[in-house]
Amino acid sequence: MKTMPLTGHLKELRRRLVYCVIAFLVFTIAAFIFKDRVFAVLLHPLAKTNVHKLTTLGVTEAFMQILKVSMYTGLVFSLPVILYQFWAFVMPALYERERRNVLPYTAATTFLFLGGVVFGYFIVLPVGLKFLVGYGGGTFNQLLQADRYVTFVSMFLLAFGVVFELPLVMLLLAWARVVDHTKMRKVRRYAIVTEAILAMILTPSQDPLSMVLMLVPLILLYEVGIWLAKLVARRRAKQEVTAALTEAAGPSL
Repeated sequence: MKTMPLTGHLKELRRRLVYCVIAFLVFTIAAFIFKDRVFAVLLHPLAKTNVHKLTTLGVTEAFMQILKVSMYTGLVFSLPVILYQFWAFVMPALYERERRNVLPYTAATTFLFLGGVVFGYFIVLPVGLKFLVGYGGGTFNQLLQADRYVTFVSMFLLAFGVVFELPLVMLLLAWARVVDHTKMRKVRRYAIVTEAILAMILTPSQDPLSMVLMLVPLILLYEVGIWLAKLVARRRAKQEVTAALTEAAGPSL
C-alpha cells in the first residue's frame, strides 16, 4: 500500500479526470460526426411499428437531440476508460493481492453493463415499443416527439445496464463480509419481491410485459450473485486454512 500527500492525490485525481473527459469528448465528437448511423441504430427498435421518423416541435430541438444522443453514445463508449481511470486512481491505496482483481472487476463491470444495454435493446425494447406504439393505434394519431423518445430509450437502456450489475454488487457485499451466500438464499423470496418492485420503478414504459422481461433476468442474476458469493466464501476459507497451517508450522530455519 502506497502513501501520498494530499496535493499528490489531487494532482492524480485531476490527471485521471482529464483522461476521462478526453475519452468522453473523443467518442462524443465521433458519434456526432456519424449521427446518421447512430440515429439509425436508435430508430431500429421502431422497425416493426408504423413510425419511421421522430417529430420535432422547436427550431433547436433537432440539433439538441442529436447532441444529446451523441453525448449518451460518447458516455457508453468511454465507459471502459472511465472505469479504468477510477480503479487506477484507487489502486495505490490497495494491497498487492487486491490490485490483481482491479482489471478483472473493471472488465466485468463493463461487460455486465453493456450486456444489460444489449439485452434491453434487442429483446425488451422492441416488444415494449410495439405494444405501446400500437396500443390505441385505431384511436390516436401516433407522433413520437424526438425529445421524449430519446429520453425514454436512454433511461430504458440505462436501467437495464444498471440492474445487470447486481451479481457484482452481491460479490462485493460478500467480499466485504456484509452478507454471505447462506443469508442470500434465506432471503431469496424477499429479494424476488424487491426485484419486482425495482422492475416496476426502473422500467420507463410501465407496461407489464417489459416489467416481466426485466424481472426474469434480475432473478437469474440474483442466483449468479449467490454462486459468486459462495465462491468468495470458499476462497476465504482456503486462505484461512493456509494461514493457520503456516502459523502452526512456525518460522522456517
